[in-house]
Amino acid sequence: MKRKLLILPVVLLLAAAGFVASRSVAERADARQPYETQPVRRGDLQVTVSTDGVVRAAQTAILPWHTSGTVAAVNVRAGEPVTKGTVLASLEQTSLPGALILAQAELVDAQRALEDLVTSQATQAAAQSRMEEAERLLEDALNLGLAQANAGSALARAQKTFENARRNLEIAQSPASRQAIEAAHGVLLRLQNALERTRQELERVERKLKKDPGAYGPGESREQYEGLRDSLAHQLVRYQRRLEDASLRYELLLRPPDPGDVAVAEANLALAQAQLEQARREYDRIKDGVSPADLALLEAQLADARRAAERTKDGPDPEALAAAQARVDVAQAAVEARTLQAPFDGVITEVNVLPGDVISPGSLAFRLDDLSSLRLDLHVSEMDINRLQPGQTVAVSLEGVPGVEYTGNVVTVPAVGEVVNDLVLFSVEVEIQKADSRVRPGMTASVEITTTDLPDTLLVPTRAMRFIDGQRVIYLLRDGKAVPVPVSLGLSSASETQVLEGDLQAGDLVILNP
Repeated sequence: MKRKLLILPVVLLLAAAGFVASRSVAERADARQPYETQPVRRGDLQVTVSTDGVVRAAQTAILPWHTSGTVAAVNVRAGEPVTKGTVLASLEQTSLPGALILAQAELVDAQRALEDLVTSQATQAAAQSRMEEAERLLEDALNLGLAQANAGSALARAQKTFENARRNLEIAQSPASRQAIEAAHGVLLRLQNALERTRQELERVERKLKKDPGAYGPGESREQYEGLRDSLAHQLVRYQRRLEDASLRYELLLRPPDPGDVAVAEANLALAQAQLEQARREYDRIKDGVSPADLALLEAQLADARRAAERTKDGPDPEALAAAQARVDVAQAAVEARTLQAPFDGVITEVNVLPGDVISPGSLAFRLDDLSSLRLDLHVSEMDINRLQPGQTVAVSLEGVPGVEYTGNVVTVPAVGEVVNDLVLFSVEVEIQKADSRVRPGMTASVEITTTDLPDTLLVPTRAMRFIDGQRVIYLLRDGKAVPVPVSLGLSSASETQVLEGDLQAGDLVILNP
């Protein structure tokens, strides 16, 4: 019994010693792991919206051919600056559809007729000339030999016109070349494959984002996958647009020859045939002499010419002037189809045609970009769009130009969004200021848009915010202890938040790891 009583005090002493030792170890461990703090400060707060986008030219034009033929000359190279109206390429005159070949002569006649109408004296002279011609024809009709010679010449001219019109119709009915169709189909297949790969990658990233935060591997984060998802979504939209353009071009090449050209050629042939038959009838009538009916017709034509001369003595008829201008415009448009001209000042960025190429309507020839001003197309979420307005400052970082930050300004903020992969996005346009030669259309850019500048405000680290019973609090280090202080907060940036109300001041130490 005494032995047991002696053991009990020893055990109690050992337990007490162990407790004191463990407490000392814990205190030393606490001393090795102090609080991480940062002082409250007064300063300027810059609130931004971050997103990404793709650089593009201020204006872009894809220039296709609008007719068929053989390329005679290509006057520019990729990278060459051009001005509006510069002739980029032209087709061989003899390879054009018949309607376009005849349009050159039609343009000359139409311009001459318009000039005659514009000049009052020329109009009067023309009317006088027609009257004199009618008088001459009437006099010639009384001379049988001369009338027969004129009828024979008219028949020969009508026969030649008919042969030309028939050949022009055969040219207009020629289909598109197999080489052009196969090239367009290859482009279409490549874009379809790229679109499908992008869609699969986007689905993989979205599945990753739906997993628990612990599912990410070393060096991975949810922010990385969100950025990748947005980039893939934008790339998917670009591929879809390019695929639509390629599909349209392929469909155009599969279509039969231009119905408009064929219809014009058929109409010209029908007209030439009618004129030929009329010339034959006139020759048949005149070869045996001028009938009393022919003389009566010539007399009526002379009377009409005299009345026309009387009408034109006061200047051109407004309706005739408008009709002549319309005739010139139609012929001019047909003649210009032989060439491709720059629609605005810019730089040739793609050349898809060579001398000797046989082209068809819709064949792509050039791409023209106005690089004097570079723009960014941004996709902004519905959570941020109401914070943006034209004129706001933009910081631009390009993956292709690392270490350099460019500035820009918001140009347009749309009133309507679009749904992309179940997300409502708004296409905001930004103009890059003072872009140098390293900035190229197609580059990917990371953008920060400054929406608010708050000067001289009380700021605390954003990551120090905590919630206790529904109340926002910040832990301050006071007398070596963590003291929770309720606060009312304002705007935030990525690292700092504005304090509107709270028992704290500049210089207080905020605990970042309470």
